[in-house]
Amino acid sequence: MTEAQEKIYKNPNNHPRGRWRGIPMTAQGYRPNQMYEIVAPGGAIHTPPEGRCWSTIEPEFKKLLSEGRIYFGKDGNSQPNIIRFLDEVEGLVPWTWWPHEEVGHTDEAKKEMHALFSKVDAFLTPKPERLIRRILDIATNPDDLVLDSFAGSGTTGAVAHKMGRRWIMVELGDHCATHIVPRLRQVIDGTDQGGISKAVDWKGGGGFRYYRLAPSLLEKDAWDNWVIAKDYYDPAKLAQAVCKLMGFVYQPDETKYWMQGRSSEADFIYVTTQSLTRAQLAALSEEVGDERTLLVCCKAFRAEADAFPNLTIRKIPQAVLRECEWGKDDYSLNVANLPEAPREPDGSDDPRPPARAGGKGGIGKPASQDDLFSKGGGK
Repeated sequence: MTEAQEKIYKNPNNHPRGRWRGIPMTAQGYRPNQMYEIVAPGGAIHTPPEGRCWSTIEPEFKKLLSEGRIYFGKDGNSQPNIIRFLDEVEGLVPWTWWPHEEVGHTDEAKKEMHALFSKVDAFLTPKPERLIRRILDIATNPDDLVLDSFAGSGTTGAVAHKMGRRWIMVELGDHCATHIVPRLRQVIDGTDQGGISKAVDWKGGGGFRYYRLAPSLLEKDAWDNWVIAKDYYDPAKLAQAVCKLMGFVYQPDETKYWMQGRSSEADFIYVTTQSLTRAQLAALSEEVGDERTLLVCCKAFRAEADAFPNLTIRKIPQAVLRECEWGKDDYSLNVANLPEAPREPDGSDDPRPPARAGGKGGIGKPASQDDLFSKGGGK
């Protein structure tokens, strides 16, 4: 509540608990156990108005009366009101009309941008931080997860961070690097004292991770068939992507070409764009041996799929398609325990980690968006 909203709470009877307001003690409808006479201290007798009943049963009313929580007006004869003290009111029921005095306006939002990036580099269509704070106050609690899939200048993430919420932001534009990351660094180190910072006593803290997700692993050719995307023609990149989708850790062995990843100490994966003959598969099976198993993902093969007990043979892209998730309401991204992204060795300001095979960040579903994931948000 603002100071203006608190002014409706007064203390006309000098109650020791402080300021309060009267809440009418009636409710719409007819309930027999809420239809009784109330005798005011001045002698007036009150019954509920027509079409209404008292808002509480008689034993509860008597309890409130004994606690000094019923007010009968200055003359002691007015219709009873329940006393609601200011110190027990957590907030207000949200209104649908939000004036700019409470939530800011576009000019305020632009000034916030100018303070962060100067007028030259300012984002053109920012939102005022007070507006986002109002939305998050209504819709979330501390430590909740806030998603903004069109991050823009990063206002949602900045405000969520200052309010102790976790957040995920997604952005396709270049301002992910030019605006959002520099802004969040100022939030974290406490130098951003604009927006809602003073209102929430923000001093800095927390952190975030930056991911650039890989392009789609599969694409359709001119005949509407699924094929491996051209971006994955590099063998190592393809192997890393397939390992991720098939549940293997990408861990290529220096001596065994077929040992590209593992799911356990004795279960491995081999990814290739070649068409494998029966003879090649037989040789591979013999090298794997009886104590180990191998998932083979290849373009095609000339043998029965179960011809070799220690080999599981799958075609690409069919094997990948089976692992893709279609039409789900929830695509969970497990990023909680991923390692820190390495910094650029030359000390540049580019927040993106250096390129490596298979894309960035280790996210399970390839995409073509830049994501920011918070890990913190507390003071």
